[in-house]
Amino acid sequence: MTTFTTTLTLATAVAFTAGLASAQEAPDWLGGDLVKPLSETRIGITVLYPGSNSYQAMYAETAEAYAAELGIQATVMDPQGDPAVQFDQIQDMASQNLDALVVWPTSQNALIPAIRNASRAGIPVITSNSPIGEAGRRYIESHTGPDDCALASQAADMLGDALDGEGNIVVVEGTPGYAVSILRGNCFLDRLADNYPDINVLGSQTAEWNREKAQTVTETFLTQFGDEIDGVYAFDDGMALGVVSALQGAGFEPGDVKVVSCNQFGEGWDAMREGWISGSGKQSPIDDAILAIQTAIQVANGIEVPELREIERAKITPENVEEFERPTW
Repeated sequence: MTTFTTTLTLATAVAFTAGLASAQEAPDWLGGDLVKPLSETRIGITVLYPGSNSYQAMYAETAEAYAAELGIQATVMDPQGDPAVQFDQIQDMASQNLDALVVWPTSQNALIPAIRNASRAGIPVITSNSPIGEAGRRYIESHTGPDDCALASQAADMLGDALDGEGNIVVVEGTPGYAVSILRGNCFLDRLADNYPDINVLGSQTAEWNREKAQTVTETFLTQFGDEIDGVYAFDDGMALGVVSALQGAGFEPGDVKVVSCNQFGEGWDAMREGWISGSGKQSPIDDAILAIQTAIQVANGIEVPELREIERAKITPENVEEFERPTW
């Protein structure tokens, strides 16, 4: 089991402090009174796999930096994508009688017994970014993060429009069985079937959220289907960048194959400006981590919160990309 210890830049940390109350006072966003000072509040955070891509790394960095700025006692754990490791992390943190847990689940269902045990021990649990399976939702206080179904539907619209409603595409998936992968796959395909019936999916294969694997998967698709491929849907921008590398290696020019993804990265912003990516979605890991921690502090202080709290999303295309600041992840 690994603890993630990277910190944010001074400029980002300073930005977090603006408008925050001291560790002994209730922040404006709390919506109620503190049961105990923030300096005595203890929260455990376990993040999917910060080493897999820049989004998850920035989420973990933000969680540490924001917790430090608030003055709370927080440990950010890295299960390295392994549900068994994360299960043990949840059990261990629950045994320490913490005030709240934030869990970015590695699995829809494998963690439910550990989350149930924490909940029954009186420790409120927040899931973040990826939802837990339906059977486990009675044991959590709130889920925070992006609306992945909306992001996937948005991606289908952007790819469908880029292809003028017809053509052949391939899909580069995230990890099978992971909730975000399921949502970003099913909701995308449903939207295509409803609104773009003349777009045909030639093939779909996992790259497990990994840029290098996405390049290899795309190279295989190019060998198999060649010039039949008009478009590619990648489940996130990290994998989209692997797709772009494969297209560049095969001698394609920007825009020859329309590439669309979700949650834009900094290099994806660059690639869009260069014409390689036709659409992506705004999804900030900084917003993601901050909302999860704020929600955990609220429930730790007995403040009622919504069952679902979403971070901001937006459609980004070459036509409006300059209106969005280049992501730092």
